[in-house]
This record gives sequence, structure tokens and C-alpha cells, in this order.
Amino acid sequence: MNDPHLKLLRCLAGLPVLWLACAAATDLPEPSGHVARVEGAAYVSSRGYTNAARVGQAIIPGVTLSTGEGGALGVILSDGSVLSFGPHSELVLDDYRFAPAEDQLRLDARLQRGTLNLLAGDIARLAPGAIAVDTPDGRVRLHGGQMLLKVVE
Repeated sequence: MNDPHLKLLRCLAGLPVLWLACAAATDLPEPSGHVARVEGAAYVSSRGYTNAARVGQAIIPGVTLSTGEGGALGVILSDGSVLSFGPHSELVLDDYRFAPAEDQLRLDARLQRGTLNLLAGDIARLAPGAIAVDTPDGRVRLHGGQMLLKVVE
């Protein structure tokens, strides 16, 4: 069992799996922010998977953030914007870009239910109107400051 050729063969057999794992990891976009606060039932869904939210967890465009009964969730985006959710909330972060040097400033989201308190960061200061949140009843644009939305099912 201590045959060096057998050890080398086992090592080489694992390389394709390692290569595939690295290739899959490079498909992920740069994090847009992170989970800063979790209370009770709070979830992050992405690419068909739903997991309990954890403080420090990366947030990427396309992610769905949701809370259950008694749940609360706080997210800080890379421009300093703060999103806070109350119980029974669900938001999809459709698009987020914070690259001032390339003039790419955008935050597009859909609040499907619940409450959202959004405190604008640098995106609103650098590009007023670049923050938009869609609800079942319409679109709200934030030019700076703070918005508080509630969507009742």
C-alpha cells in the first residue's frame, strides 16, 4: 500500500475534480456586499440553493434575500448602502454595480413582500437616481437619503 506509483496515480486522479471546482468558483461574480446582521429566520438564495443567512456571508447580484416570521436581516453593500429587512420580507437584488472609475453605478432590486429600509450610500451621492426598487405596485427611485417601503401581500 506504500507504493509511490499508486500514491501518484491517486493524486493525479483527483486533479480533474480539483480543476472543475476551481473553474466553477471563477464563475461567481465579485461580492456586492455582505450580511451584517441576522435575527431569527433569514435566508440567502442564489443559483437554486437556499441557505440560512450568516453574518459575513457574501452577497452577489441575482441573490434573493428573505426573512420568515420574526426574522430580520441587515446587508451592507460595497458603496456603504444599508438594506434592512423586517419579518416576512423578500427582495431580489437584480443588478448592483459600484465601479465609479468605469462610471458604472447602479442598484436595481425587487421588493416582493415585507419591509425594506434602504439607507443610500455612495451610489446615490455619485449618481442620483441610480437606485431603483420595484414593487408589485410600481418603481421607486432614490436620489439620496433613505427610503422605507412596505409591500403587503
